[in-house]
Amino acid sequence: MTPARASLLLLTAIAPLALAACDTVKKPLRGYDKQPPGTLLLDDEAGGTVMIWPMFDLPQADQIFRPRLDGQDIVYKWTSQQGFVTYDYSNWPMRGWTAGLPGSMGAIEPGTHVVEVVDSAGESWGRSAPLAIPAGGDPYNPTGQYPAVVFANFDDRVAAWNIDPATQDADTATDEITVTNLVDRDLVVERCQISSGRSSACTPVGTVAPGADLLTVERMADLPPKDDHQALVIHLASDANQSYQRDLLDRGGVGFNFGSTCQVERIVVHGTRQVDNYGSTITRFAMSSCYGYVSGPIQ
Repeated sequence: MTPARASLLLLTAIAPLALAACDTVKKPLRGYDKQPPGTLLLDDEAGGTVMIWPMFDLPQADQIFRPRLDGQDIVYKWTSQQGFVTYDYSNWPMRGWTAGLPGSMGAIEPGTHVVEVVDSAGESWGRSAPLAIPAGGDPYNPTGQYPAVVFANFDDRVAAWNIDPATQDADTATDEITVTNLVDRDLVVERCQISSGRSSACTPVGTVAPGADLLTVERMADLPPKDDHQALVIHLASDANQSYQRDLLDRGGVGFNFGSTCQVERIVVHGTRQVDNYGSTITRFAMSSCYGYVSGPIQ
């Protein structure tokens, strides 16, 4: 009986310790409990937003990229419903031809910043010139146009263009549109009448040589897209079938992802590309820094 009684006392003494050791320790399933060293925390609730348009030609398998601001990887702070505070990197998986699918960084302290995109090895795929990023106010009720950066990194081309809304003119009924030619043949830019989806009565705006830009200021009309309206039609000088149409419409309210207006725009002509459109494949010739592959304001 003594050995049994001793064993019972021993187990009784151990039991509270075992229960204490097995208490459930609630921890977040992802992220870090402290800000990783060498990172930049974006947490300015009234801070600004910058749009990022990457034009990368990647394999058909997800590759992780990260945005950087002023040379530092970005982290955000999250507070769960259980009250856990965690920090996590802003990771961006991309695959295939990436143009037309923008990303963004928000809660940025207002000021002049350098925007960059790096891969998982820390290799830079594009770095912007210094860009002014103003305060953003309420992200769910944005006013004005967000600044943006377009990165090109494909076919041995590496370039970056800033889109700065502060450079727009005083006429809110016009857009300043720059056409950038990244193909090896001349482009023709025309202003055409669109009726029943067909273009006619085209007048020349200009010709864009390979590697060159053309700036045009266009007046917008407040019309439904199905009504007769004007559009910029951009096509190869040698093949009018390879073209891009930018409807000159202003329907108001571009949307949360782009700001409430878009008056400073760059149309980058990259040549014919197969684009993944929600599981189907479509052919596209150029991309707008305001609307991606949509022809004019988003409805």
